[in-house]
Amino acid sequence: MPEAENQYCIIRMRKVKMTALKASQIHNERLTDRHSNPDIDIDRSDQNVVFFKTGNLLENVRERVADIQAGQKRKIRRDAPVAIEYMITASPEAMARLSKQEQEQYFAESLNFVEARHGTRNRLSAVLHLDETTPHLHVLVFPEREGKLDAKSFFKLPALTAMQDEFAVKVGRQFGLERGVRLTELLEKGEKPHRHQSVAVYKAKKLKETEQALSRLEQTTEDLAAIEAIQPQKNLFSSRVSVTQDEFETLSSQAKAYAATKEILQKRSKTLLERERSVESRETLTDKNECLTRQNKALAEENSRLRGALSTERSKNSILLTRIAELARLEQAEKELRELKAKLKDFEFYKNVHDFLKSSLQDFNKFLVPMNQWLQKKRANERKQNNLER
Repeated sequence: MPEAENQYCIIRMRKVKMTALKASQIHNERLTDRHSNPDIDIDRSDQNVVFFKTGNLLENVRERVADIQAGQKRKIRRDAPVAIEYMITASPEAMARLSKQEQEQYFAESLNFVEARHGTRNRLSAVLHLDETTPHLHVLVFPEREGKLDAKSFFKLPALTAMQDEFAVKVGRQFGLERGVRLTELLEKGEKPHRHQSVAVYKAKKLKETEQALSRLEQTTEDLAAIEAIQPQKNLFSSRVSVTQDEFETLSSQAKAYAATKEILQKRSKTLLERERSVESRETLTDKNECLTRQNKALAEENSRLRGALSTERSKNSILLTRIAELARLEQAEKELRELKAKLKDFEFYKNVHDFLKSSLQDFNKFLVPMNQWLQKKRANERKQNNLER
């Protein structure tokens, strides 16, 4: 393949949830000697470059999420992505062309590109891996945008396309690297887009190709092995094709060389088979983990539903208690009203008696006035009579 081809800059992103954050940190910072990727050469891990890292990554991210939650009413989902992981490299041919100094500069510019997108405040870790087949940079960032946890906005197709274009211009072009083929261009040509393969899928594919090559070589070796059974024919009149001693020895040495190659490939095949079993084991664990994750999500949703139902029932219970209290107050008020009505009846009776007595007294006073006048006249007449008699 011409050197001008496969000179691509590569930048990928993936969402990281809280449950996967610790695993990402362990892998990126090589916090264990037991790795799922067989391509990691632990003897070269000390060559990796840690640009920066967060001591207690989980605690730091939890605090950032809590700060955002405190500033908004909408509740942040439990399964919301809390980080974005960038993986930055170049096609193997391009990386092999770059000198060590150029590689260091390429990854430094790549890191500056990511920091410019997210801000230094939101960076979580950045580690350059030099202990694998192709050097590559892992950068973890906190997906904050306008004071909100918003990883989704970075993964919209227009945003992804713009990011790839910008990276190719600002970073890749400095090192003679090009942008990969756009999705729209592939679709216009009627081609299917190439999806990034996981390590497990890639290893399985390579293993299958190796097994096919080994099978072809075994067939060739079997054909060549028959040469050792051939003896040089010195009979000039034989109808069989004869070979010279030198030709025979050459063919024999070639067959032995193929046999040696077969042994080497068998050893490699054995190694690949062991890796395949390791991959299958990891895939099984991954499937189990995904199953547990789904179950955990279902339980979390059920728990959330039950919490909502409990909150609703508590709200209903609170309303009921309020109504019961209001009813008790109404009953007390009704009792007091009945007592007031009874007192009012007594008051009306006393008022009627009072009014009757008042009216009677007024009538009696009216009777007393003429009676008093009559008595006064009578007394006056009596006095006059007494005076006359004297």
